[in-house]
Amino acid sequence: MTYYLTKSSWYNSLDVPEGMNLDMLNMPGRLDLLLKPAIDRTNTDKVFVDLGCGTGILGLYALSKGAKFVYFVEQNDQMVYILQNILSNKIEPHQFKIIHKDIESLSKDDFDQYEPEIFVSEFYGPRLFDEGYVNYTKHIRSLFPNCFFIPSAFSGKFYLGEVDYDQPIWPTDKDLLDHFKFMYKEKGFAKYIKKPHEIDYIGKIYFDANKQEFHNNIKFTYTLEQDALLFGIMNVEHADLNQEYTHIGWFLDKNDYNKKFQLYFDTSNYFNPIKESI
Repeated sequence: MTYYLTKSSWYNSLDVPEGMNLDMLNMPGRLDLLLKPAIDRTNTDKVFVDLGCGTGILGLYALSKGAKFVYFVEQNDQMVYILQNILSNKIEPHQFKIIHKDIESLSKDDFDQYEPEIFVSEFYGPRLFDEGYVNYTKHIRSLFPNCFFIPSAFSGKFYLGEVDYDQPIWPTDKDLLDHFKFMYKEKGFAKYIKKPHEIDYIGKIYFDANKQEFHNNIKFTYTLEQDALLFGIMNVEHADLNQEYTHIGWFLDKNDYNKKFQLYFDTSNYFNPIKESI
């Protein structure tokens, strides 16, 4: 007989460290706005893998929706200890396996119960790509060519926008303002801020995990003789689900007039987006 986890058996009873608990599933944010609905829309009588599972929230949710089996993949020793205590008390042993390894060192032999079908994770950081999602999905797809990823895509749409110096990214101290202009010109920013009034659309960076396609290069000429923000709206996507996740950007000014730039993510690590003159 197949055992299906019911919400009442775990949802309200489990507390985990660092302020996290399973009530996160009902909070606005990445779990409730995109990952949970994406699992809801999936044929859940499948073998799931919760990559970088932490306390196992996504895998537990998949089980509550009827998943056949879940592999919980986690490299952190403390999290694995917590998982062993949580899962052994809340789930039947034939419903899960914990894999204590780094994702990029996984092999097919680690998945010795069933072949994985759906990989779910929340590997997106302040700059969207900076927690390894591109590399992780490439490695997993090399092991299981027919697997399916949730979420399926990341995108960044870039615009030129008017500078609003009342925005919280700008200091009120005038002596610091020039320093911040220089910092945002050279290093950029990655914060969720009020979107500026758009002047011009520049282009789009897009990664599709299931198709393994990465459109990673935008080139443009700066044609304004004024201050502007090169402003990116970074989204996490799955089918028709879309979560506006963060904003990134750079400061441009009249000294950049008629210069050519390219914007891309470094394909060796995908950590920081790069804006450079060409």
